[in-house]
Amino acid sequence: MTKQADVERLYVKSDTLTTRMDFHAKYSVNKYGFGNWTFDQYNFKDGMRILELGCGTAKIWNNRDERLPKDAEIILSDFSPLMVNKARELMQDNPTFSFRQINIEEIPYGDDSFDMVIANHVFHHVQDKSKALSEIRRVLMPDGRFYSTTMGKDTLKELTDIFHKLENKASFARPIDMPYTLEKGADLLQKYFSNIEQRQYMDALEVTSADDLVEYVTSYNEISDAVICELRQLINEGFVNDVFKIQKTQGIFICVK
Repeated sequence: MTKQADVERLYVKSDTLTTRMDFHAKYSVNKYGFGNWTFDQYNFKDGMRILELGCGTAKIWNNRDERLPKDAEIILSDFSPLMVNKARELMQDNPTFSFRQINIEEIPYGDDSFDMVIANHVFHHVQDKSKALSEIRRVLMPDGRFYSTTMGKDTLKELTDIFHKLENKASFARPIDMPYTLEKGADLLQKYFSNIEQRQYMDALEVTSADDLVEYVTSYNEISDAVICELRQLINEGFVNDVFKIQKTQGIFICVK
């Protein structure tokens, strides 16, 4: 399956994102929440013009009216019309926000249009990352900031170990295969931004339901029924004292044009 087909299946034809978000909210050890932490990293100023690319369901913006910059314009966008509609349903009552379907590789705004651009957990889906970053740099104002979250290469390592055992029977998405991780991302970003800072959010998963874990894995991998049975068996073997522990490292790059 091509990357484009993956995006269509995961975000356009159905909302599998909510399944994964709910799973992480339920089983993450760090209960503060990655979305809360990510929002804390944003350096807002009144009157800003902000563009989010790949906004998903826009849950990170919900119930934060008091923390938004005054007189700001915030455009929430996504490649998927389904995600744009979900963002609109959630945030349409706040006049600060507008909504638009946008391809990150062809941003339909002029040069120096935004004080801030956000693209969280997006770049592992982007085919031409260089083109996307060139576009982001182009639409950022001088000294504008780009915020981009991603994961570390050992995130979900325990699942990756299971995927290796089944790799001849199904194709799995694995962080180790991603060119845009916490370990590799700065090498790509430094070609486009003058200053790059990385901040990490430490966490882990402690899962107590095999059914939930199987549902999580199948939400972003296409697996036949026969392989799902093998997957479930391997997952069951990973439980120790009724808990399946999974590594999870995430973080954010903060870049200045």
